[in-house]
Amino acid sequence: MSDTPNNFVYVLLKNRIFIVKALFLVMVVTIAITYLIPKKYTSTTVILPPEDPPSNSMSIGGLSMGEFAGIFSGGMGYSLPLMTTLGDVYVEILNSRSVIDQTILSTGYLDSMDIADKYALQPEVAMYLARKQFKKNYSAVVTSSGFIELNVSTSDPLYSVEVSSRIIFLLDSINTSITIARLQESRDVTENQLAVAQASLQNTTALMLQFEDDYGTILPNEELVQVMGILAEMKGRYIEASLLASSVRNGLRYGTNAQLLELESTAQALKQSIDLIENGSPSGDVSMGAGLSNLPPAMIQYARLQTDFEMQLRMTTALELQVDQSLSQEQDIASSLRILDPPKHPGWKSKPKRLFIWIEVFLLTSVFLAAFLFGREKWNRLEIENPEEWNKWNNLKQEIKGDFRKTKEKRKGK
Repeated sequence: MSDTPNNFVYVLLKNRIFIVKALFLVMVVTIAITYLIPKKYTSTTVILPPEDPPSNSMSIGGLSMGEFAGIFSGGMGYSLPLMTTLGDVYVEILNSRSVIDQTILSTGYLDSMDIADKYALQPEVAMYLARKQFKKNYSAVVTSSGFIELNVSTSDPLYSVEVSSRIIFLLDSINTSITIARLQESRDVTENQLAVAQASLQNTTALMLQFEDDYGTILPNEELVQVMGILAEMKGRYIEASLLASSVRNGLRYGTNAQLLELESTAQALKQSIDLIENGSPSGDVSMGAGLSNLPPAMIQYARLQTDFEMQLRMTTALELQVDQSLSQEQDIASSLRILDPPKHPGWKSKPKRLFIWIEVFLLTSVFLAAFLFGREKWNRLEIENPEEWNKWNNLKQEIKGDFRKTKEKRKGK
């Protein structure tokens, strides 16, 4: 008998009674087992991709208040590695052991799994088993469209909703605590800068009063007003570049070495230009227009003091406003999570999917029976058509059985 489709069908039809009985027995057992499997209900939550908070656009005198304060938007208060999104960060937090353990402890998950009483004297083992079971029924992933999908499965639909809500609450709490810590850190930096700016403003004010006592009030001419305007703008840009470079160097803002070098070079160039306008060229071979070097000494001193006073006043005012704004932000932090699909009753069980299980078992059993029957048919055909080959395999079979018998006899002898 050759291995053709007709012969294969013939073998199946010849053993049709055996196939029907075997399939019937397997399916009855499978159906009974599927009805004994506990039902599970999955609560699905979809979170919109988080966005970076808008940067502070308020500025005074050309100086960004956000730069003065040292507050730099970075999503959750830190800079992200290359090719990492805030959605990936949120998913890592959702899958962290900290969030899972807090969820287990705050939702009575140990009791729901009958683990608490059994391992009352071994809390570490209880948490390990509960965490292992929890991860089997929990998933948090970023979908292909960038949304965050959270799935929680338990034997009670309302309990699934409760666990999902608790996880969202913990995520929001962690995000809020990070934001508050970042705001407090930024406010501390701002307050330190404000203290320095106020001290500088007081010193400059004292120098201005002393100057007026010595020289009286000087009314600047149009030429001096133009020079003072240029100086004020350049000093503002110098302070801004210096603060940015200092923030990058101290880790308050993310930046590459190239960006840091560019900021430092810009600040140095501005400083040289300011000195050149105020003091003139040492060699005298550079012309800055009217400059300050061509003005009377009193006017030169007045221009320096006046531009320093204006810049420090602007800086102090900006920092004071930023401190007030930081305090307001710390006291009024709204939830940054945007829920597209909140946790709800799923309406129907998610597991077990009995029909799928029945179909899979039926197909696998059919394939296994067909392989068994066809293999048995070839074995029988080998015995009839090729006795020598069959005897060789049959003798090997007897030798293998003999090995097992010897092993059993040795165990009995011991």
